[in-house]
Order: sequence, then structure tokens, then C-alpha cells
Amino acid sequence: MPRRREKVVRFFDCLLQRRFSEAERLLEEVRRRRWGGEEFKAGYLKALEGMLLSSRSGDERDFLNRAPFTPRDLKRYGREFRRITKMGVKPPFDQGYLTAWMDFISYRLGSQRSSKR
Repeated sequence: MPRRREKVVRFFDCLLQRRFSEAERLLEEVRRRRWGGEEFKAGYLKALEGMLLSSRSGDERDFLNRAPFTPRDLKRYGREFRRITKMGVKPPFDQGYLTAWMDFISYRLGSQRSSKR
């Protein structure tokens, strides 16, 4: 697993465990690494920043805090994000943003599967 991917997975771990200082540190490490195009990276990082702020605030109006995250719902969200990405050419920023959310959905699905074992 590439180091960036490893750090993003650890970021998601910290986010769900409400270890925000560590999540912030990992986000900075991901930000410093060179990967992808600059616009794609900016979109990806903006999504991660939003996830961190939303989780930290606990605001029930935010998707991250109000949406059900059952396996069935996660699969539905994943299908919807994939549908959006297939609806024509998106700017790299948008592609990065959506990719971060798809990574989070995949992470949640994977962590729920592994916890059932």
C-alpha cells in the first residue's frame, strides 16, 4: 500500500475514533507528499478537511453526522458517487473531491466487513 494511502486510511481511523489532533497531523503529512495533479490533490484534500471539520463540529446538518452508514446505505452512496463521476468530464478538483469520498465509503464498507469476522 503506498504511503499516502496508508496515511489516508489512518486518517479515517482517527476520524471515526474522534482522535482529531492525530487526524490533523496525518492530513498535514498527506498534504506535504507529492502525488497526483495539483488540482486533483487540492480537491481530495478539501474533502478530507471537510470531513475533519464536520466530524469535529458534530453538526447534525452535515452529511457525515446525519447520514446512516449501514452497509446498504454505504453501497448506495458509493453507487451515487460513481454515477456522478461518470456523468461526463469533471474538472480535476471535482474528481479529487469525489475520489476522497469514494475512498471514505470504501474504507467504511471494508471496516464493517472486517469487524463482522
